[in-house]
Amino acid sequence: MDSLPPPPSLPPSRSDPSPPALPWPDLIAGAAAATRRLVSAHSRHFLALSALLLLPLSLLLLSLPSPFLLPAPSPSVSLRSPRDSRQQTPLRAPLPLLALAAALLYLAAFAAVATSAHAGFFGRPVKLLASLLSVPASLLRLLLTALPASPLLLIPFLPLPPALATALAALGVLLLSPFWSLAGAAAVVESASGPCSPLRQSCRLLSGVRLAAVSAFTFFAAGVGVTLWGFGGVATETYDAGAGWAGMAPVVVKAVAGTAVLALLMLYGMVTNVVLYMHCRAIHGELTGEIYNEFANSYVFLPFDEGKDRHVVSVVTVWP
Repeated sequence: MDSLPPPPSLPPSRSDPSPPALPWPDLIAGAAAATRRLVSAHSRHFLALSALLLLPLSLLLLSLPSPFLLPAPSPSVSLRSPRDSRQQTPLRAPLPLLALAAALLYLAAFAAVATSAHAGFFGRPVKLLASLLSVPASLLRLLLTALPASPLLLIPFLPLPPALATALAALGVLLLSPFWSLAGAAAVVESASGPCSPLRQSCRLLSGVRLAAVSAFTFFAAGVGVTLWGFGGVATETYDAGAGWAGMAPVVVKAVAGTAVLALLMLYGMVTNVVLYMHCRAIHGELTGEIYNEFANSYVFLPFDEGKDRHVVSVVTVWP
């Protein structure tokens, strides 16, 4: 009786420093399709994360004075009515403190979304509590990773016109996106410690596909910028209290619509960043071992195999 052939061995991981060329439109199209499927498959989970983290962040960003408009006073946490000017002025928080709170909330939201997207990419169970519990450790790694780019955050506070300062900061981030745009995903997924390791990993993974990173960043950054320009400065809006709902409705509709659009853009931008990171790892041949280990214990049982010795091994091939 012939013995069964040995199970297939783990395919060798390719360490070729020059990955195979892939047209960047194809990479963007593949990442967009994978992002849509991933969000649709876990729509309730990502909706819960958006309600807990992204919606408050969006409302906070919209309450800040828009950098594309004329300078406005420090934002208030509540809407004001012209007829309430005799009343006590509401408390105002300094702009740098609000910007710091928005940055921390964004990093926390990215940590939770990236953890969920990475688990969903491999078909693992996506749990809300597990994603939230991963935020503290991932947030620390993201803060360390963001240190080299932190001087760009100080540009809007320089004594320059708001539009010019914002344009300089956006230009600096755009110039860094072909090299460091995947550093956040690397810090969360790989649990890399220190600011240099995720940055080096991002530079290496983006070798040959930098146009894809620039295109993805530009698309979502432009969408967020247009949303902030169109719906920004909600907290500085005034309404006529004597007109009742008719006077307040435009401000409420503007806040609700802007918050929803901004949260949606940030959610898809975060998931796309993680998916693009996984696709770049696949291009470099780094996902072979992970997928093999993920499905190593998965066996395929055929309906007519009842009573037979079930030693069927599923072999997973990885693109490309």
